[in-house]
Amino acid sequence: MTRRNESGFSLVTVLMMMVVLVSLALAGMNSSLVQERMAGNARDRNIALQAAEAALRDAEADIEANLSVASPFVSACTSGLCLPPSMTSSNPTSQPLWQTVDWSASAAKSRAYGSVTGATALPGVSAPPRYIVELLPVLPPVSGQSANLGNSDDGTAQAFRISVRATGLRTSTVVILQSTYVKR
Repeated sequence: MTRRNESGFSLVTVLMMMVVLVSLALAGMNSSLVQERMAGNARDRNIALQAAEAALRDAEADIEANLSVASPFVSACTSGLCLPPSMTSSNPTSQPLWQTVDWSASAAKSRAYGSVTGATALPGVSAPPRYIVELLPVLPPVSGQSANLGNSDDGTAQAFRISVRATGLRTSTVVILQSTYVKR
């Protein structure tokens, strides 16, 4: 039997198939990593959103138990009790207060979750949520309606704007929520 010279065509073909398979495996792995990051980010955002919702409820409990028109609401936002920029006598503006307030714990311009109500700390967040309460102008009853929204004798209601800033597992994940609460 004579041996023929082999050109090595099948070796090149197998090597090319291996390169294609490795490329497909790397692409699949990269896709899995991206999807895992997306799921982690969605989970972190959900945690921050739940913390912000809990802080809204905490602020509502604070308003109901501790705050009234006679509380020390000032334009400097001391202890998280604020007058909206549109209600200040000097230089009224319409810029939202939540964009200008210092949310850091050291600034004492906002209230920490549970600091007034005694609510237990939230697990899984990088920092406790913080909130500010703005005193809004008195709301008269709607024309033609006799419903009393507030607890005053003249049919007016007192509204408060609550702005909350919460973080998730990472400090870079931030959720800001806002609601209006009418004290009954």
